[in-house]
This record gives sequence, C-alpha cells and structure tokens, in this order.
Amino acid sequence: MDDLIQETIDSARRLIHTELETGLTLARVASVARYQDKIDRNRANARKAYDTALKYIARIALPSGESAEIQHKLEKLKRELQQLGEAI
Repeated sequence: MDDLIQETIDSARRLIHTELETGLTLARVASVARYQDKIDRNRANARKAYDTALKYIARIALPSGESAEIQHKLEKLKRELQQLGEAI
C-alpha cells in the first residue's frame, strides 16, 4: 500500500511540474500572438494549467526545495497571466 501512495504522490508532483511548464509556454505564446482568438485561447489554457497546478499543490506535501521551485514557477505564471489580463 505504501508503494501505491508514493506512486500517487510522485504522479501528482509530475503533474504539477507539467502543468506549470505548459502554462508558462502557453502564456508566452499568448503574449506574442498577433490574432485575438489565439491570444484568448492560449491565455485561457494557461489559466487552466495554473488552476490545475494550484489544486494539486494544495493536496500534497512537497519537499521544501521542490516547494520553493514550484512556488517560483507558480508566481511567474501568475504574473504572466495578469499581464495578459487575467484577474487572479
């Protein structure tokens, strides 16, 4: 049972990292896009990634070093989303 719990935690940690990296990429794409529909679509998907990461961060305990790295990425994504007009 402990292996299953650890595997679940590891999966959640990978998901958080993936969502933050994806969100940052989508926010960058939105910030350089020329057409409003592309800006809106990428901004909305970056926001979904941000919200998903927040949801999982609240559910698991992270080692302090990893927690600091995740918080840094989360704040960076938040700033980029705010620059794109998201109310966070």
